[in-house]
Amino acid sequence: MMCCAAVTSKSERTGQSRVVLRTHGLRKTYGGHKVLDGLSCELHQGEVVLLRGPNGCGKTTLLNILTGYLEPDSGTIELSTDNTVDRMTFPRPWWKNASLFDHFTPERMAWGGIGRTWQDIRLFDSQTASDNVAVATPHQRGENPAWATFRPHAVAVQERENMASSRSNLAELRLAGREDASAGAISLGQSKRVAVARATRAGARVLFLDEPLSGLDGAGIADTIHFLEKLVELGGLTLVIVEHILNISFILPIATTVWTLEDGHLKVESAVKVLATPSTERFEDMIQQSQPDVVSSGRQELPGGAVLSTLAVSLPHVDPFDLEVADLVVRRGNRIVIGSEGLDGAPRGLTFRIRPGELAVLHAPNGWGKTTLLEAIAGLLPIESGEIRLNGRRIDHLRPWERARLGLSFLQSRNTLFGGLTGRQALYLAHVKDIPEGIESYLERKMATLSGGEAKKIALACAAQTTFFKVGLFDEPLTALDQKAVERLGRELPDLLGSGALLVAVPSAALH
Repeated sequence: MMCCAAVTSKSERTGQSRVVLRTHGLRKTYGGHKVLDGLSCELHQGEVVLLRGPNGCGKTTLLNILTGYLEPDSGTIELSTDNTVDRMTFPRPWWKNASLFDHFTPERMAWGGIGRTWQDIRLFDSQTASDNVAVATPHQRGENPAWATFRPHAVAVQERENMASSRSNLAELRLAGREDASAGAISLGQSKRVAVARATRAGARVLFLDEPLSGLDGAGIADTIHFLEKLVELGGLTLVIVEHILNISFILPIATTVWTLEDGHLKVESAVKVLATPSTERFEDMIQQSQPDVVSSGRQELPGGAVLSTLAVSLPHVDPFDLEVADLVVRRGNRIVIGSEGLDGAPRGLTFRIRPGELAVLHAPNGWGKTTLLEAIAGLLPIESGEIRLNGRRIDHLRPWERARLGLSFLQSRNTLFGGLTGRQALYLAHVKDIPEGIESYLERKMATLSGGEAKKIALACAAQTTFFKVGLFDEPLTALDQKAVERLGRELPDLLGSGALLVAVPSAALH
């Protein structure tokens, strides 16, 4: 009841505020398929919109248009984040495209106060987390050659102030202590929070967030939600949030409006109404409810607050493939990520076993090392000590492709498919013979043209349907999937156990 009251009061406030973005009659067609069909919408200052819809419905297309990365076939966009109105009409006349100063680009929208975070993290991996945030600060004196040459002291003073503010932004998102870590060395969940901090640091007044909570644990979700609320209440920002089905329940309490995109049209609903509907089941409940034969078979406490819980399925035949990790120690630089340091200073490794016919779910806080563990097992990262055995055979000395040929399949959390290949070519390279249901319409399209959810379905098929599959390592397999795809995955995962074992890593928030 408290959440509903909060949403109602916010709705009343935004209903009286000025419009900062308005569209009318937006249309976009791909190969004869209408993705957006005369779509019109309004955004008010301080509004928090949850944008939802099935995979491939056009959410990413709409975000790309509203942030300047894609031109619509027709329609109008009016941007008025300040006291002026910038009206853009499509299709654009040829003389506007020939102009040096009147282009529809991401830069133009950014100058108008439009910001964005991406479903796939786009940080500068070689730069620190604080550098990634500070670089987005607008109007930096050091960008002007004259200031940099003749007023270096003033430039240095501003850079110190920018860095201090950026570090403060990261601390608000519970990233204190990770400011000086390179963006390529922090976890996925931490990267998500850095991306949010960078977008707000750039001075956005309308911010589009593409799955900002995916990959976050409970603490990370709470910190991010609190940060976003603060931006809206104190800074008057307008937010449009696309979020995974399992995380929608975290967004609804702060949302004022829900946009549902389907068949090219937008349905606008009250967040209070949507909040009253039943939420999606948790990951483990989803598996057990979809497969009555699946039962809990164990729970192992791991160092650092992680838990490995196992589900067993009763099948008439299970191949005797298991996965065993013994005394495993993995470092990133000088820091032990997998394993722990004993009182005597010596590293103590991680040990666990997944038996044939078991689905093991690893849930741990952000930064624990879920991705590091899976990458080490798959052979993408070197280990310091310990053993990895597949069906009793030691594989830690083998190359990644040699492990794959022995039956170890790895689904990475980030999209690692080749953008220039079609879906059919990607499946062919992964040795997938039987094409699963639900992806037929993607087979002839290039991976770079697919939405995040569509690409994840292809990646799942490559990992789960390959002829080599014996033991699967799935890093956050639910990311970007819609309700139907999540339910289908819940039905299909236990069936894979007839070929061996499965280790799934998910954020702890999806399990508690």
